[in-house]
Amino acid sequence: MNSKYKQIEDHFISLIKSGDLEIGDQLPPETEITKKSGFSRMTINKALNHMEQQGYITRVAGRGSFVRSKSMTRMLTERMGISEYIHSMGMVPASRLLSYELMNLEHDAHHQQKLDLDDIKEVHHFIRLRSGDETPIAITEDYLSAEDVPNIDTDILNSSLYEYLDRLKVGVIANYVEIKAVKATEEQQRLLKLEDDFVLQTIENVDTVSKEKGRHRLGRFSSYYNPKMFTYRFKYPNQE
Repeated sequence: MNSKYKQIEDHFISLIKSGDLEIGDQLPPETEITKKSGFSRMTINKALNHMEQQGYITRVAGRGSFVRSKSMTRMLTERMGISEYIHSMGMVPASRLLSYELMNLEHDAHHQQKLDLDDIKEVHHFIRLRSGDETPIAITEDYLSAEDVPNIDTDILNSSLYEYLDRLKVGVIANYVEIKAVKATEEQQRLLKLEDDFVLQTIENVDTVSKEKGRHRLGRFSSYYNPKMFTYRFKYPNQE
């Protein structure tokens, strides 16, 4: 059986996902939840704090806890594509291809160095809009080695790239992930329906492994998130 705080957390998350609790609705006061559940005030507080960390509710001092608009909070160390993560949050993922080109980097030292793709001569370059429940969440811009994936079905890019690479048996090994806030372009503001003029950018440099070349560079995957729809969180070892 789940721990006491997890039982409370799961109960309210279930009500939110089912629509019984809607955006803006107020959760019962902690004293009421304590009385009905028979659990301690400390247990209830832990459950509500954890729900806030996951983006389900907003806690306002002196007023209570309120259901907030759907957002995504994920661990920095998690290895999961955006589509998979949107689905795991109970939302319906969607991906729309905005542009595609086959880029030759062999004689383009500027782009090779800028993208840290010195060993790759040709890449598939594509930009996609990613959504959950028809709400724009991120814009992804990817550079994928054409040597490892010679032919790419652009229709596939309207779904999960990680699932596509998995079907091709092309493994993905992360080198590093860089996260920073950057000023949004006018196009990014329009596509993501931003209220602010910045986005949360993540840059992931990835490798793969083959019998012929061993471990080598696969590409560079960048994402530009609506900061109100997405949060990265780092969890220290051995912490609940």
